[in-house]
Amino acid sequence: MSRNAIGGLEVRLLETAVPAYSNNAEFFPGMVKKWGLGFMISTEALPGGRSPGSLAWAGLGNTYFWIDPAKGVAGVILMQLIPFADPKALGLLVGFEKALYAALG
Repeated sequence: MSRNAIGGLEVRLLETAVPAYSNNAEFFPGMVKKWGLGFMISTEALPGGRSPGSLAWAGLGNTYFWIDPAKGVAGVILMQLIPFADPKALGLLVGFEKALYAALG
């Protein structure tokens, strides 16, 4: 489930079909991302965060998780907020991840 299942294709901008429920979303713009059979796969390290090969996904109510096998770290942050990809929710996710990795050294 953690290996690239889409070959040369890349994850791109997720365009909303119903703006009342979801904003457009692109996680880590500029980074090549792949799909496994159950996760989005990061191909590069994030400054102050997850490693290449980390796995992640999200849910409509601004629920997010990631698994970083290289560092033995996982994170989950759950909100019940619509629309998806709310800018404040995404800011909280980024801050949470950076704080977690900073605390781990």
